[in-house]
Amino acid sequence: MADTILILGNGFDIAMGRKTKYTDFIKFEKQLFSNPDEELLEFLKVKNICIEKYKDNLYLKFINENKDTLGDNWSNLEIMISQLVESIIYFKENNDLLFQIAPVNQFWVLEDKLVREKNYSSKAFVARCFISLYKEEDWGSLEREVALEKFNNEFIRQLDLSIELLEIYLSYLDFLDFEVRNIKSRPTALDTISDLSDSSVLNFNYTNTSGYLFGTSEEKTHFIHGRIDLDRTFSRINTMVFGIEDKESDVNSKLIPYQKYYQRVVKETGNYYETFFDATLEFTEDELCFPYSSSKNIIIFGHSVDPLDKEIFHKSFALVEEGGYPYRFIFTYFDEPAKRSIIKNLAIILGKEKLIELTGKRNVVFVKSDDKDGMKEVLLP
Repeated sequence: MADTILILGNGFDIAMGRKTKYTDFIKFEKQLFSNPDEELLEFLKVKNICIEKYKDNLYLKFINENKDTLGDNWSNLEIMISQLVESIIYFKENNDLLFQIAPVNQFWVLEDKLVREKNYSSKAFVARCFISLYKEEDWGSLEREVALEKFNNEFIRQLDLSIELLEIYLSYLDFLDFEVRNIKSRPTALDTISDLSDSSVLNFNYTNTSGYLFGTSEEKTHFIHGRIDLDRTFSRINTMVFGIEDKESDVNSKLIPYQKYYQRVVKETGNYYETFFDATLEFTEDELCFPYSSSKNIIIFGHSVDPLDKEIFHKSFALVEEGGYPYRFIFTYFDEPAKRSIIKNLAIILGKEKLIELTGKRNVVFVKSDDKDGMKEVLLP
């Protein structure tokens, strides 16, 4: 019988009726500092959480200022972080622009130049933040390089705080969904899989929704980007990874703290998922008992296959080819635009010739996320 590997993205949680869109998080942040309800206040009290340090977060401020231009996916926020980081590097390399205006607080002088530049909104935001901190922190007495390093460190600190706040939100959501509302699983194409609870799970989410709703085991689940854990039951540190794409093979010291690979190393999320792709030996029922490798159904549910995570997908494809067993990647999609987006992203990750080869061999197939009959047809036995 075929092994099942689930690769889950945020669309899985959404399909289960959970409010895990980044827009839900932004609404929570606004409520938290304006009009928190009694249930939320009680949760914060029980968890001994003081929220003051999360107020006026720079990243959330930028999101709120540019909400009309950001997309609906978490990957859009990762792109936003990348743009802010690139803007900081831009001003490190062109620091005259900042130090000419910061002492006299004349942003409008710089704005005339920036409006003609690529990535204007991010650069303008970074410049305004620097001017504000230059005055508040008395950076005028510092060497330029020191002031800019302090500025960069503040953005790193603010990113850590935004990750902590996200952990608080998702933990509160877990409390509401699984202890107060006691939600149940919703119908999807996954219902076709009879042994879903025995699946290995490569989880891109910070939540363990599949564990709560389908009984998938902790031992066979890898939270590749870390997990929420306010009580620090599983780790002594916050293991949640939220950063930017690793664009270069060489280490870029200017980008390291913001990059996912670096955060995965620091937060020790590891590469346990690779063992899911090891060959599983079974035996024939005749007297000779010849061993053979079980086939594997790798089902991607709720993940856009964004190139921001290309390292993990590229590795997964390499591992099945090394394994030498029959395999099939089954990509589920919500609607036709989502399907086209997944195909485009796969072409970026694998190359168009490789993608054509794999689809031709039926090693890669596509099934609508609510199509149970379609899923049944493509599952390897």
